[in-house]
Amino acid sequence: MTQAKRDELWLQALNQAQDACFLLEVLPGLDFRVAACNPAFARHLEQPFGQQEGRLISECFPEELLADLQPRYQLAAESREVQEYDTWTQVNAQGVKEQVNTLLTPIFNAEGQLTHLLGIARLVTSRRLEESYRERWYKLSRHLPGVPFELHQEVTGQNRIPLAGPKMAALLGLKAKELKQDAQAFFAGVHAEDQEDLRKGFLGSQEKREDLKTVFRFRHPVKGLRWIELHSSPEPKSQGGTVWYGYLMDVTERHENQANLHYLATHDTLTELPNRGLFLKTLEQALQKAKQKQLALVLLFMDLDKFKPINDELGHKAGDRVLKDIALRIGKLLPAQDMLARLGGDEFIVLMTERDRETAKTQALDLADEIINVVSEPLSFRDGESRQVGVSIGISLYPEHGEDADTLIVCSDDAMYAAKHAGRGRARVFDPELSYKNKPHR
Repeated sequence: MTQAKRDELWLQALNQAQDACFLLEVLPGLDFRVAACNPAFARHLEQPFGQQEGRLISECFPEELLADLQPRYQLAAESREVQEYDTWTQVNAQGVKEQVNTLLTPIFNAEGQLTHLLGIARLVTSRRLEESYRERWYKLSRHLPGVPFELHQEVTGQNRIPLAGPKMAALLGLKAKELKQDAQAFFAGVHAEDQEDLRKGFLGSQEKREDLKTVFRFRHPVKGLRWIELHSSPEPKSQGGTVWYGYLMDVTERHENQANLHYLATHDTLTELPNRGLFLKTLEQALQKAKQKQLALVLLFMDLDKFKPINDELGHKAGDRVLKDIALRIGKLLPAQDMLARLGGDEFIVLMTERDRETAKTQALDLADEIINVVSEPLSFRDGESRQVGVSIGISLYPEHGEDADTLIVCSDDAMYAAKHAGRGRARVFDPELSYKNKPHR
């Protein structure tokens, strides 16, 4: 490439550069004259290009700006070292004052004499504001209970998380660089059953300009399924779109503790079956459904026979073993729609739901026979001793024997005593004419 061609390329580059480039000739007495400049330099001064070269800086710069810049030029000339500094422009026609970052480099001739200063000045107002904002945001983030979260939704619909850092990457198990460019990996990691609710949450927050607080499941590639709590506030972007500011928290442990507490409150700790409270709640819901669909509902109230001798002779641990074993045996007989619960002691109850009213009674008797057979199978203990228990079952049907939970339970309990009175180890359907007022000892 010829020298002329190189000079032409350099001139094109300078003329097209967005940064202000200028060359100041160093004059005696540390005064300065503009030896060369590009169009961006003139734009910074809001002057027509071509009027600056050959003029002293006092003739180019407004007085207030000159008072700020001249000492910096003199320092670069006296120190003979590169200087970098931020200054401000004059207020322009739009009433805006721009922040400018300048890099000033001393230029020397072959004899080592300082002849010029090369300056490159860039408007950095937006960048400095962004840096200031980031700094404040990071300081604030140290006081947040979770990981700072900033989700940008562009007008195009693209989402990104520009604040993603090591903590965010660790929380989600995703690459920070990827999240900064596109948040698709974040949304893809949300559990399939929670994605729609999260999408609606962001949409509602955007439309109503309301804070969003939600909990969702997230598939961490290493830790597995985690529960994540999100707190955020929406803010419209000046160029369109929305940005949500907030934080994310891993609340898996808290969620599991709450789930455990709920489980303990609704289940029998020995057999892990639903307890009386959960059974009654489920029965009420099943009754409402049965009424709406004109279906039958059946209760099988069960009380073990010959259980007390095992407790008395082999101890309560053996008795507990029997209860758990019987619960497992009966549970294997039931379809998913039915429920087996322990009411207390050696009392169990089965709820059969959504049965046809024509066949419900027959199905209940068939299931009762299966339960009687499986419960009566021998039980073996560690000392080699084998024992056997039985079960007496009382059956009540909705709507034949009652339309509310209490009535149906009383009827099934009464029918169970009828089964015991008839010789134990059998099932009886409730019959109001055979209601047992004097119930035998179990």
